[in-house]
Amino acid sequence: MERFLGFLLALLFGSLLPASGEKAAPLLTYSRMTFLEEQIQGQEQAQDTYVRAVWLSQFDMHPIYRDGGKQRAETDFRQISETLCQTLVKDGFNTVFLQLRPNGDSLYESEVYPLSKYVAGVYGGSIEYDAVAIFLETARQYRLSVQGWINPLRLVTPEEMLLLPKGYAVRDWYDAGSGQVKQVEDRLYLDPSYPEVRELIAAGAAEILEKYDLDGIHMDDYFYPTRSERFDQAEFLRSGYEEQGDFRRDNINRMVALLYETVHSFGEDKLFGIAPAGNLYSLAEGYYADAEKWCAEDGYIDYILPQLYFGFENAYCPFDRILADWADAVTNPNVQLWVGLDAAKAYLGSQGELDTFAGTEEGKTEWIRRKDILARSLQTLYGDERVSGYCFYSYAFLYDRFTGDVAEEVLAEYMGFAPLLQPSSVTR
Repeated sequence: MERFLGFLLALLFGSLLPASGEKAAPLLTYSRMTFLEEQIQGQEQAQDTYVRAVWLSQFDMHPIYRDGGKQRAETDFRQISETLCQTLVKDGFNTVFLQLRPNGDSLYESEVYPLSKYVAGVYGGSIEYDAVAIFLETARQYRLSVQGWINPLRLVTPEEMLLLPKGYAVRDWYDAGSGQVKQVEDRLYLDPSYPEVRELIAAGAAEILEKYDLDGIHMDDYFYPTRSERFDQAEFLRSGYEEQGDFRRDNINRMVALLYETVHSFGEDKLFGIAPAGNLYSLAEGYYADAEKWCAEDGYIDYILPQLYFGFENAYCPFDRILADWADAVTNPNVQLWVGLDAAKAYLGSQGELDTFAGTEEGKTEWIRRKDILARSLQTLYGDERVSGYCFYSYAFLYDRFTGDVAEEVLAEYMGFAPLLQPSSVTR
């Protein structure tokens, strides 16, 4: 609890802000990166501002962080990080969303959240060096923009919670049974109706931006984990709200607004955005995420990045139609629309896996039958001037983690969309 209170006070009284006049460290250059220098020069000449991003999840990075049951040797980690960044830049990507908080834990040593098993091996483990800092150093050398990615409400399992050190807020709340931590099936979640929960999430974001030179904070699509009234029935009955859905949407809105305020306290150039599930029609009632409000009003987000993981034959959300609906929803000129694309479905489709929720037989088999879905998706994005970027999920579905070679499972699809990744493909 002492860790949480310290960072909460720092958040409230501003001590986490950069010192007056402080500047980010200059970007490094390596003369041996001839191809990279040419790539950077081309991007600068084109004044490239279109976001071409990749998500780096804990699952992408776990085998890179760990080797043989221990933290990977630092020299090896540096080399693999360089290969990864080189691969992305070569293919035209300019942005990375690096997962730092997957389950109410931390991929770096934190005062706010316990160290994650994805870097330490087990909860309660330790690390010998800061892999996040090294990755960011490498990414900056390759002129990649990096945002810290957080899942705000999802926590560990009950069994894992008992392995976390006491003194962290999530463990102390769980032990106390005071309502901030709740269980849904086999996983624990934070309840955003509690102000101290929202403040903890904001304190964690502030710590990330204080510790690392990042371009912003990126939030994933984990909002309320259930529609069951029992999840927060007691809190709702005390709230004074007439409808539980309104109560939940307001809690999420308060959390989002606090994160936006926190991120922008580190500079107006910092970005805060959210990647909600792609079905615009189910967000408000299914997840209690009022994305249309965030896209219309100031003070919530700088960009929205819906995960449009759909083919063109999807019965409910065909890609072109749902893209147009999202573009119509973004009515605030201060909010950018970036689009999430799914390399995982191309990867799994090559192995004969159905798109189970596509609605029709044609939709279910589309990723198996066709190898041009991602190319057509990019062409559709480029044809809509309201879209200013995209992001692929995720690195390991596109490339070998260690060599950077294109994954064999997506090679046929990749050959079609790879030329469209380069900055020259955007002709606005």
